[in-house]
Amino acid sequence: MTCLHPATRPKARHRTARYWGCRFHLITLSLTHSTICEVDMEAVELFESTLRWLQNRYRVYHFYKERDVVHTIYCRVVQQIKEADLPYRMKKEYTVLECTRTDLAILAGDSIEVAAEFKYEPSHKRRTDRGGDISPSKLDPSVVYWTEFGEGSVEKDVQRVRDYVERGNVKTAFSVFIDEGGRFRHGDPHPGSEWVDWGQDVWVLQSKVER
Repeated sequence: MTCLHPATRPKARHRTARYWGCRFHLITLSLTHSTICEVDMEAVELFESTLRWLQNRYRVYHFYKERDVVHTIYCRVVQQIKEADLPYRMKKEYTVLECTRTDLAILAGDSIEVAAEFKYEPSHKRRTDRGGDISPSKLDPSVVYWTEFGEGSVEKDVQRVRDYVERGNVKTAFSVFIDEGGRFRHGDPHPGSEWVDWGQDVWVLQSKVER
């Protein structure tokens, strides 16, 4: 977002601040209503800052399914777009390839700036037979599949986001697998992905593909 510069500018006072993990500069002028503001927040930065936000507050939330994670990310990004007046739109289940929809997409006009796929494996310590709140049948043997096997495959998501960029019109695509209890932590990362330690026994397998 860039505000119009006045025709003439008096001496300005500069200061730097941070807004949800992104730096911006404010130049306040002595003229009434004459403020130049420049916010450098690309869609990729917006998405990545939201992941960092969730990492820092992960234990505040109590997820049960993948859709809970997706909805939380969606609401946070929409909030940032509105409050910072950013030129983006956020969409769920958005078509990026023929017959293929991504979990979340950040749009600028008709341009797909970011597409993201999510997977979520709850901690198996949350089984009800261990004093938790999730039925063992929901976790047996796991919610997701590590290798390619149907729609619940982590490997398939990593491959899919690569296709979004290489075969589609997506500028940047992410796959995000939140492994809450580290069940799959010791699996070798799929090509193009890496494990990120979110702390408190939460691991995230993440990939990022750029055009």
